[in-house]
Amino acid sequence: METHESSIKRWCNAGDLPCETTAGGHRRITIGALAAFASRVQPSLDFLLLGEDRTIAIPGILTLRRGKVSADLTKVVTGWLLDAESFRITALVRLARGFGVSLSALYDRLIGEVMRGVGTSWASGAFQIGEEHRISESILDVLYGLQSAIEPGIPENAPCAVLGAMRGEDHVTGAMMVRTLLSEAGWKVAYLGRDVPEEDLVLFQRKVNAPIICVSATVSRSPESIIAVLQRLQELGGMDAGFIIAVGGSGIKAARRLVHQLSQPDRVVFFESATEFASWAAAFQSPHVLVRDETN
Repeated sequence: METHESSIKRWCNAGDLPCETTAGGHRRITIGALAAFASRVQPSLDFLLLGEDRTIAIPGILTLRRGKVSADLTKVVTGWLLDAESFRITALVRLARGFGVSLSALYDRLIGEVMRGVGTSWASGAFQIGEEHRISESILDVLYGLQSAIEPGIPENAPCAVLGAMRGEDHVTGAMMVRTLLSEAGWKVAYLGRDVPEEDLVLFQRKVNAPIICVSATVSRSPESIIAVLQRLQELGGMDAGFIIAVGGSGIKAARRLVHQLSQPDRVVFFESATEFASWAAAFQSPHVLVRDETN
């Protein structure tokens, strides 16, 4: 709910919304007072869905807007995910976007930080495999909800991208993030999910005349195996293939150093952040505008 400043002033002046006046004449409203007022006026607000953790979540959103992430917010979000309270994450995302925080920034700074913490906890024995899976599935619930909200706004004549996790990859959190970023940038997406053979990726590329094939790879893969998948995609496409390959995920940092081993290295683009990918996807306008990767 967007509220005009004059409405807030009127509520404060009437005493409906308690506030304090600073020495400079500005009204200061506490999160508690705002929550009590909102629960009477519109109890379905995202702000209220954050529960008692709103006192951490709202300052955390403001910190995200400044380009940083607070440890307190990361801890709260991890707790929500462990409790399978995906609706709170969804509410947080909507609020953050209302404050001007992009999806890619949320992925890079917040969700990425949460997932790194989960991985560290699992490696140290603090989390069991079931807890790690529960968190991953809770994040996927949020991402599927975001996708459903974004998809109706994609133009009918939008270009289509093919997307999937590499053959042998069971983790699709990163791929789903890419799906939402592509959709928000105005792309249709032929999403193939987990463990996709190279043959199927190229089959769908030809079917929808996609200018790009996007694949994700986790750190569990060796750099050599990632390069082998990329080379196979290029072989299947042929020298005159009408697509380039965009590859991302936690496993690509080392793999990109081997890009010279590919038969067409200039037709592969590596991404190590959601923000970088989102900018690229938004700028990529047609199959004839191929953005090259600069690997130094």
